[in-house]
Amino acid sequence: MRIMAKIATAFRGSVRESAEVIIDANSLRIFAQEIHECENHITQTKQQLASIIAEKRRVEREVGAIQNSIDQYETRMAELLQQDDEEAALKLAQQVSEKEAFLKRNQAHCSQLQNHQDQLQQTMHKMINRLDNFRSEYRMAKSTGKMQNAQSKLASHSDGTVSRFGDMQDSLDRIREKQQQFSDEMNAMDQINANLSGEAANDEADLKASAREVLDRVKRSSNTTSNISKED
Repeated sequence: MRIMAKIATAFRGSVRESAEVIIDANSLRIFAQEIHECENHITQTKQQLASIIAEKRRVEREVGAIQNSIDQYETRMAELLQQDDEEAALKLAQQVSEKEAFLKRNQAHCSQLQNHQDQLQQTMHKMINRLDNFRSEYRMAKSTGKMQNAQSKLASHSDGTVSRFGDMQDSLDRIREKQQQFSDEMNAMDQINANLSGEAANDEADLKASAREVLDRVKRSSNTTSNISKED
């Protein structure tokens, strides 16, 4: 039995933790819904207040009508007393007495309605002020939540972003290396072409010099042969 009780306790704890996780994950949504429900409650309170005010005005009109009727009866009683018709005046007095009792009840009811109206207006005024504060807090919490969410995403992706920066730097280094290699090869090719052009010029100069040497040698040999023939 103790094991089952502990299992049941653990299950209730798990349910509570799950509920807390859900509440925390949807705290802003819950807060917004609570504000909305409070707004509906205030709207209903306004309707109740309007009904109370309308009822008080109706009773006030009825009180005024009764008071006018009593005034008329009293005026008529005074006339009857002047005419020494006390019996008729007494009958009117009985009616006035009934109307005054009804008037008092309506006046008391009107006073109760006025008190209820005042209390309800004060309560609603406090509710509206508190609701405005909660609306302001909700806007601040929503803005803070967005900022924290952005910070959380930035923090969670920071390692990947740093890694991407490293990859981009590697790619840039490889591009620069290949471009430098291409530039070096072009410079080397230009140097080779220049060297080859210089060697061809040197070869031509050597051939001309060799031809001159051959020509001079032949001239010297020809002059030597000519001088020998003259001596003979």
